[in-house]
Amino acid sequence: MSAPTPPASVDTLVAQLTLEEKALLLEGVGAWNTNGVPRLGIRQLFVTDGPHGVRKVRANAGAFGLAEAEPSTSFPTSTTLAKTWDPELARQVGAAIGRESAALEVDVLLAPGVNIMRSPLCGRNFEYFSEDPLVSGVFGTAFVQGVQSEGVATSVKHFAANSNEDFRFVGDSVVDERALREIYLRAFERIVKDAAPATVMCAYNQLNGTYCSDNRELLTDILRDEWGFDGLVMTDWGATHDRVAGIVAGCDLDMPGEVAHNRAEIIAATRDGRLPEELLDQAVARVLALVDRCSADHTAGAVDAEGHAALAERVAIEGAVLLANDGALPLDAKRSGLVVIGEQFERMRYQGAGSSLISPPATVSPRDAFDRRDVSYTFARGYRALDPRIDETLERQALAAASDADTVLFFGGLGDLEESEGFDRTSMALPEAQVRLLNGLVDAGSRVVLVLSTGSPVEIPRHDELAAVLLLSLPGMNGGEAAAQLLFGEANPSGKLTESWTRSAADASCAGDFNRSGVAAYYESIYVGYRFHDKAGTDLRYPFGHGLSYTTFAYRDLEVTVEGGRVTATVTAVNTGDRDGAEAVQLYVRNNRGEVFKADKELRAFAKVRVAAGDSMRVALSFELDDLAYWDVEDHAWVLENGSYEILVAASASDIRLTAPLVVDQGRVSRSPYSAAVDHAYATPPASVPAVFAELLGRPVPVLARSRRLGLERRLGDARRSILGGIFLRAVIGRVKKDFEAALALPDSLERDARVKSTHFVLRMMPSMSLRSMAMSSAGELPFHIAEGLELLAAGHPIRGIRRLAGTPEPQETR
Repeated sequence: MSAPTPPASVDTLVAQLTLEEKALLLEGVGAWNTNGVPRLGIRQLFVTDGPHGVRKVRANAGAFGLAEAEPSTSFPTSTTLAKTWDPELARQVGAAIGRESAALEVDVLLAPGVNIMRSPLCGRNFEYFSEDPLVSGVFGTAFVQGVQSEGVATSVKHFAANSNEDFRFVGDSVVDERALREIYLRAFERIVKDAAPATVMCAYNQLNGTYCSDNRELLTDILRDEWGFDGLVMTDWGATHDRVAGIVAGCDLDMPGEVAHNRAEIIAATRDGRLPEELLDQAVARVLALVDRCSADHTAGAVDAEGHAALAERVAIEGAVLLANDGALPLDAKRSGLVVIGEQFERMRYQGAGSSLISPPATVSPRDAFDRRDVSYTFARGYRALDPRIDETLERQALAAASDADTVLFFGGLGDLEESEGFDRTSMALPEAQVRLLNGLVDAGSRVVLVLSTGSPVEIPRHDELAAVLLLSLPGMNGGEAAAQLLFGEANPSGKLTESWTRSAADASCAGDFNRSGVAAYYESIYVGYRFHDKAGTDLRYPFGHGLSYTTFAYRDLEVTVEGGRVTATVTAVNTGDRDGAEAVQLYVRNNRGEVFKADKELRAFAKVRVAAGDSMRVALSFELDDLAYWDVEDHAWVLENGSYEILVAASASDIRLTAPLVVDQGRVSRSPYSAAVDHAYATPPASVPAVFAELLGRPVPVLARSRRLGLERRLGDARRSILGGIFLRAVIGRVKKDFEAALALPDSLERDARVKSTHFVLRMMPSMSLRSMAMSSAGELPFHIAEGLELLAAGHPIRGIRRLAGTPEPQETR
């Protein structure tokens, strides 16, 4: 018997491919697959959404069609996971999702999302880890390592500076070089270097005037040449701008694909020399290398569904944050007189809406968990989460139920109509029905404990008059059990915030320009989140790193050593209370007072420790001395400055417990690469776009052309007042609205809720799409020549427009 033929090498396969086959390999098919070449044994890969579980759809419903998915564990969302301050949990969650992915024959998991929470209003914050790049990088690294340990590839997203939803398809993120390096690229850099993700997903938006999918500086110069990334770059779904320019830039795979225009452009550009064949072959080789990697001989491990559910529950417990407590918590489960108000008590919001929507095999609501414990309570629904209207009957019933209550538990927060992928919020307010009800309860003298489910900071009505506030964030399928354990003292809260909670959106670090137009001026530069609030002196509702416990912790005996370029701070954490607990010990470094503007302090290390009541634990926190470097815009390199720094051991960004000096003399004498005007403007964080922002950028700030006509790069909603734009938008919205209304008409059930969420996401997102993004994501339903024809008609070129609609190519000289 002859030995089996070894698989062909990537180079051999590339040489055997036709030009047409190469073009085909560089795009997806069927929304979730890559193309294969059966004659050469090149198989298709299956890719699917994460990051909070495996969302493998049962039927192809297009790039944004959120069809019913195969059952999988719904883990707490990324923001909840990060609030545990325990990267080992992120590694375990990643491994569990990796096992489920392998069992479902998924090759590439589209996760994690590591974009910075620039604004509390970003609708997708629940999919991200933090406003801080260290937290985002550490958790993203652990997650990738976990998933890929099970033989499943990851796709780190969205690269880069993707900080809003309303303008994500056409917007331009205008970021100065230093902020880009220190804030928005830092997490990606750590993950690439420490976890070697198989793929990176480029974002929809432009970065400094160039779409990310076309951005060679981003995708090749930085990602590959500087950081050493050797994997594949794919587009977000419909993020392709110019397919040929994308390949030249280093963007290998166009998803979801099936855009005949892009294929034809690749073939034509290769034949006429606009696309060098070596760059084409390089992109094809990366696709084949990914296929080879995902086809390696590995057997999917057994999926322990109960174990994964237990892990989800543990993360939900450890990621919950006790924001405030006057002693009302924990509750006595056997005490009578408890009144529970709020639909989210029985219909828990446990995950975010959009592409990360998971179909869990079962869920445990807080009501389920209370009933398992035989807790005595009176329940009133109070409001409807998936209906923006105020139901005065439900409101009256709730107020009446609470009239003689000893304690009122109010379950509330944002719903999927207020917070989702695809659109941003306009304020931090809770839904009006909840605000009215909370005001009514407090006015009536009720002792209210607020239990919040939200993926982003919210304004808390009557905050100082509430007995306690427990933030569950979005706690996954077993979030109700986690809530019960925390409320009744069976578990001790230990989560801490990974974003600053301002009192309103007006206090956010980017409030002066967020979502004002398609040009997003990142005028605050490095002053993001607590870096802004420290120097600006913002009166915060809760600081970064804040979180209470049912016990208390003290810190003592700080020692700092520097050896081999590594700084280690050792401190003793003492549990001074009468309950076992866990504490997230945070190490910040106060920056030197040099010539270069910097944040007052920056997080450099952290550790989650578990300490028994009355006991203590020695904790070591360390970081590289080079981590203190800033990005010099003259040298285009990291520069460590000499000077006096300070080690700060803290319980939060505003709760510094111990300090120690740190003198750096291995670096460079401080000098500023900026003009005196820039230094002056940024000595403290600007509250609005300063006059010197263009000088900080080193180039003019782009100005959007004022036009309302329908165009390839214009949001449909912005073109709605033009005749053709209005007609097209109404047609598109009308089609999607039918699905939404059909979902609303379903019988009251969890299935109805899931369909309402998914169709609402698409409905709200459509006005933000452009003709180009629709054509690139529609898998051929809106051919690109139709989009071009509509643009020509809108521009007043009827003959050319009609010819293009009919499929006739534009003459070269008119392009």
